[in-house]
Amino acid sequence: MSSFITANNGAGSTSPVMILGYSTTRDSRNIVRDLIGGGIAVSLIAPRLRSGSLNLFYSDEAQAWTALNLLSNESAYALTDTDRPDIGMTFVVNGPLALDLDDQTRDLWTITLPYQEINT
Repeated sequence: MSSFITANNGAGSTSPVMILGYSTTRDSRNIVRDLIGGGIAVSLIAPRLRSGSLNLFYSDEAQAWTALNLLSNESAYALTDTDRPDIGMTFVVNGPLALDLDDQTRDLWTITLPYQEINT
């Protein structure tokens, strides 16, 4: 599997060993109102783009720190994955980045980041 995350501002790219976790949601923006005489009125609105969490795996400490610094830039990012092309998107980091050292091996690293997909 090959995953690539590239900063749109030209700051560089990172290629985690694998994406350990991917979760996504799409918020409905429909508006439902109760009518005084009974029934409901509905305004249909296109859903928000995907948002969720990515968990990136690195086997090298230096690469993990470099990825953390890259993902801390003021930039949008392009995600591509050769095995799972449907997860590809342009996104921004939307909250705190977490860098974790595996407690058991004391040698493997993960970065967890919340994302918000954006239109390009």
